[in-house]
Amino acid sequence: MSRLNDPENFRGRVNYAAHVIAYGRRPTRAFDNCFENYDGYEVATAILRRSKKNARLAANLHRYLSMASIQAAADRLAAVPTRELSEVARRTRARQKAEFDAWLEQQRKADGVGLPTTGNR
Repeated sequence: MSRLNDPENFRGRVNYAAHVIAYGRRPTRAFDNCFENYDGYEVATAILRRSKKNARLAANLHRYLSMASIQAAADRLAAVPTRELSEVARRTRARQKAEFDAWLEQQRKADGVGLPTTGNR
C-alpha cells in the first residue's frame, strides 16, 4: 500500500492534499483518498489552519473543499492543538470504523447473510 493511502499517514495525506490545492493541480484519486479514511474533517481542518499562513493555499481552498463544511469542522476542533490533530484523527478513524462495521454486521444479519466460510470447520 502506498504511504499516501495509509490511514496512519495523517501528515502525509495533509501535505499531499495541501500541495494539490496550493498549486491548483487537478484532483486525482490519490487526492480523494486523503479525505476518505473516516478522518476527512481532521485533514480538512489541518489544511484550513495551514491556509492561514499560506496565501497560495488560501486562495485555492474554496475550489477544492466546501468552506462551510470545513469551517464547521474547524470550529468543532478549535480546542485541539494542531500537533494533536493526528491523534484525534486516529481516534475518529477507530470510532467511525467500529460504527460502520457494526452497521454492516446488522445489515448482514437483517439480510440473512453470514460471513463466507472457508470449509475448514
